[in-house]
Amino acid sequence: MVVAMAATAVGSIFYIQEFAKIDPLVNMRKGNIVTPDELGITLGKVKLVQYSGNKRVAEATVDRVFIPSNRTQYQMQGVHEGAYLTKDGKNVKFSAPTALWNATGRILTADDARIWNKDIDLKTPLFRVNQREDALYVPGTVRGRFYGGLLTTMNLRYDLSERHARFGPFTWDGNLALNLQDGGQAPRRQWLITSDGGDISDKKGIRTATKGTATDGDIIVKADKIVHEFEPDIVTATGNVKYFSAKANMSCAKAVIFRREKRAVLTGAVDMLVKPKDKQTKAEVVDIPPFRPIVPKEVSEDRPGAPPVQRDPKESQLDDDVQNAKTMRSYPTAITAAKIEYWYGRGSRRAVITGDPQARQELPGGRWRHVWAYEALYNGETEFLTLKSQPGKAQARAQTSLGDDILAETVIVSTKEDEDDLEAKNVKARIFGKSDDDDGPGPKGPDPIRPGNGGGLQGPIGRGRQP
Repeated sequence: MVVAMAATAVGSIFYIQEFAKIDPLVNMRKGNIVTPDELGITLGKVKLVQYSGNKRVAEATVDRVFIPSNRTQYQMQGVHEGAYLTKDGKNVKFSAPTALWNATGRILTADDARIWNKDIDLKTPLFRVNQREDALYVPGTVRGRFYGGLLTTMNLRYDLSERHARFGPFTWDGNLALNLQDGGQAPRRQWLITSDGGDISDKKGIRTATKGTATDGDIIVKADKIVHEFEPDIVTATGNVKYFSAKANMSCAKAVIFRREKRAVLTGAVDMLVKPKDKQTKAEVVDIPPFRPIVPKEVSEDRPGAPPVQRDPKESQLDDDVQNAKTMRSYPTAITAAKIEYWYGRGSRRAVITGDPQARQELPGGRWRHVWAYEALYNGETEFLTLKSQPGKAQARAQTSLGDDILAETVIVSTKEDEDDLEAKNVKARIFGKSDDDDGPGPKGPDPIRPGNGGGLQGPIGRGRQP
């Protein structure tokens, strides 16, 4: 019995020793470990659909998908016909060689992806859709078609339900119809727009660019903020607005362009510099000197006396230029007003200039001519400029460095080249000029500014030569 028990004990010891040699984790040692992420199923050529409640929010056709056993993510290869389904049907489509759906965070990430719909077609190294935030985020560089043009930008975020995109510095190269030149109806032209940043709200129909510059080669527009409202087709530029063209440069606080009406309204210290005829070659960004408005009295008090009796022939010619309307286009013209409203459509070109408009030309040798009015009207079809006063007043005024001083209720002058037609109503004037038989100046005329000097020249002068 004892022997039998001893034999059994010895046998048991040998059995336990052999059992202890067995490694139950042999398949999970280094090199053979199967992690939870590797435990799962692999499917080929499937269509995946993601639901939020009972509503489809995303779908895609996938060449291969691996779903781990914990079902926390879907690892996809060969993603085709992907779509994020928005509430209003403006779906965002995508494709990518690889993608990952994080079921816990409800985030879809794709590499080397293409994103598109009817308005955009963009390519990016990476994009991410956060279903909880209902937002698409594209870090880094983004390139592709964006609302009819080629967009290059950084760090795009698109709120899918609001259809509102925000992005960093960008350039946009595409076709626009925007022109304030005298050429009539604006054709669609290639524009290059650069900006420090921007956003676009497709739902509200608004595009915005900050610190923007736009050019078509002939025109350059700059502003702190440029907003385009799609439906009414209105462009609003605010803050340090600058407009450069071959003919003229302008600056103002705000410019609103009603593109359907072909009407532009410029407000807030509107300064314009019309280039001389021989300088109207190209648009370039230059400083637009601010125009300091002055009242006629200041000019009158600072006005020099009559020219000397004997004048140098060159000086005499320069003096003649001051009084010759044909030299109007030979010198730059600085203009200022509180508001300029301009219709630029073919056949209806005209402008209304209000808010104490003034214009000044600087001529050689310290010579100048300066014009004031209560209101100015310009007809671009007939090329006539009308300077108007308030009813019953004489506020249309012109003064020159020669001492000329003309005051009238209304003045109509031609702006056509080589024409000097002028018509005025209720005129008082003092004009210096040559006598018929010598080169000396004529006698001083009566001063319309100071009473008791003869009353001046008064009455309609009809159409004729400018003094």
